[in-house]
Amino acid sequence: MLYWGPDQVKGRYYRFDNTSTRGFSLTHLSGTGCPAFGDVPILPMLGTPAGQPEAYEAAYNPKDQAAEPGYYRVKLGSGIQVQLAAAVHSGIAELRYPVGGGARTVFLDLSRNNTQVTDAEVRVQDRMITGSVASGKFCNKRNEYRLYFVLEFEEAPDKVGTFDWPRTGAYISFREDAMTVHMKVGLSYVSVANAQLNLKQEIPHWSLEKERADAHAAWNKVLGLIEVKGGTDAQRRVFYTDLYHAMLHPSTFNDVNGEYLGFDDKVHEAKARTQYANFSGWDIYRCQVQLIAILMPKVASDMAQSLVADAEQGGGLPRWSVANNEAGSMVGDPADVILASIYAFGGRDFDTTSALKMMLHGATDPEARVRWSTVRPHVDEYLRQGFVQQDESNRLGSASITLEYTSADFAISQFAKALGDTASARKFLRESGNWHKIFDPETRYIRSRDANGKFLPNFDPGSGVGFVEGNSAQYTWMVPYDLGGVIEAIGGLDEANARLDQYFSQYGRYFGGPYFRISNEPSFACPWIYNWTGRPWRAQEVVRKTLMDLFTDTNGGLPGNDDLGAMSAWAVFAQLGIYPGIPGVGGFTVNGPVFPDVTLKLATLKLNIRAEGAPDKIYIQKITLDGRVVSNWIPWAEFSRAKRLEFTLGALPNKAAGQPPPSFPPSGN
Repeated sequence: MLYWGPDQVKGRYYRFDNTSTRGFSLTHLSGTGCPAFGDVPILPMLGTPAGQPEAYEAAYNPKDQAAEPGYYRVKLGSGIQVQLAAAVHSGIAELRYPVGGGARTVFLDLSRNNTQVTDAEVRVQDRMITGSVASGKFCNKRNEYRLYFVLEFEEAPDKVGTFDWPRTGAYISFREDAMTVHMKVGLSYVSVANAQLNLKQEIPHWSLEKERADAHAAWNKVLGLIEVKGGTDAQRRVFYTDLYHAMLHPSTFNDVNGEYLGFDDKVHEAKARTQYANFSGWDIYRCQVQLIAILMPKVASDMAQSLVADAEQGGGLPRWSVANNEAGSMVGDPADVILASIYAFGGRDFDTTSALKMMLHGATDPEARVRWSTVRPHVDEYLRQGFVQQDESNRLGSASITLEYTSADFAISQFAKALGDTASARKFLRESGNWHKIFDPETRYIRSRDANGKFLPNFDPGSGVGFVEGNSAQYTWMVPYDLGGVIEAIGGLDEANARLDQYFSQYGRYFGGPYFRISNEPSFACPWIYNWTGRPWRAQEVVRKTLMDLFTDTNGGLPGNDDLGAMSAWAVFAQLGIYPGIPGVGGFTVNGPVFPDVTLKLATLKLNIRAEGAPDKIYIQKITLDGRVVSNWIPWAEFSRAKRLEFTLGALPNKAAGQPPPSFPPSGN
């Protein structure tokens, strides 16, 4: 729940090379495309604020920062040294002030966050500051939330003060001879009393070093679920940084007593589980939730039950949740794929009956809503004609929406099949074939249709018209469950391989061009398509080149927004040599691993991945699972029971096609 760190003065995102901060706020989201949170910025300063304060800030040298999981440190230009350490709902700070400079002050301006503060309240009493902040408007949508907080100080203050709306805030000052100030914070989305309870239970002491050590141990336990050996120092830094990023979200939302504020704005209790919030569905459904499920099935199950609870309280499954509200950002119906994927990879401890019921509700009822937002916008068109039509302004991205709905339908079919609902399984498998209705047999690309059913004119595969954050060249491949059908529609293996080679001829583009764009999620699974087209050695080349060129251990070491861990989860799988290429289906397609020796600590056993020849050699010569030869696909049922996965790598490509991974055409064959 607590993500404590610095915020930029101008702009809405932290960057390493920032040189000033408006304060160290208590809530953040990692790598989003829109700003969010940044609530309760806490700014240590010298002197006492006079009257109605202006927008105070503090300068610092970026090189004077240090960070590790659960800990952050910086020396401000004023000479104040700041250290922060975090627990789940609470944190502790040590503020060391320089000699001289006047009163030692801790200043809160509740009117400033990363989006828009609509209301705030604050109270100062002795050594404590309490209050709340109301905000929202993620991506300029209608979502809202209220955050409650408590600050406690070990030292007795010399002076306190508050100021009122529109610049609601407070300060607490200590005498000039107070060289160090110790502060603790607690959060809740239910009440100030719960924020105090969270703090009291988690950090009853005043030792920052103890909390730092506890955070280190907690994160080390999670990161230790994958133990890599070999490779270079830089490669190991990249891997564990990626794994850390991939585990930052979704966020704990219930308090230590189990209480949380639901999608109906009522207080509920999460019994024997964690209620999670902040699901960037469009991003994380492709590989991040699968990573969590294989390593921590209980956490993944709690994530699934959290989405089910949101749907039961709010009317439908959310697409992009922030706190206890729907943000309505991005497109599709990704919760269907998230739930089906968690189940497929072993996260089974959630209400699957209710989950399927809410999936079917959102997919079949045009009036289905989650709070203020329609679950599947334009689904009436999709149900009537099998595709969403492009609006006249060309702003909709109808082809992308259609493909997202077909993937969601496929996920429903797999989930329903697993639960024994064969009628729904057959129906939604048929519906998943709707991608054919926007595939143009003349150009052999996915294209948007207008209200009359005609493809949009002036076709350019590199144009983004009709697509969301992408173009036809990228989205034509985004039918991950039926790539065999896509390859056939394009013209067969030779035509598909020629197009793939052109598609991968340029790297690192963020916007524009009919090329592979790892910086955006619709392209995530594309390198492994070569495993379906009979050229697996090309998949091995593309994945390794992408990792080596675009993922580094520098401050700019990701090739795009992390989107709450989605980008980093891709890199984790790519480095392991396995990728969950078909959302909603348990299994992995493969590439050459980076590390020669990896141990995965799965739910019931340890799986050792050995890659003879890594990291220098990239081409797969042979793969065995517990001694049995496997090809381009490893089902989860076999993977989860195995003890040893062995790759033999070579310096030259092995041009054997191997067995292609599965495809699931709408006929069910």
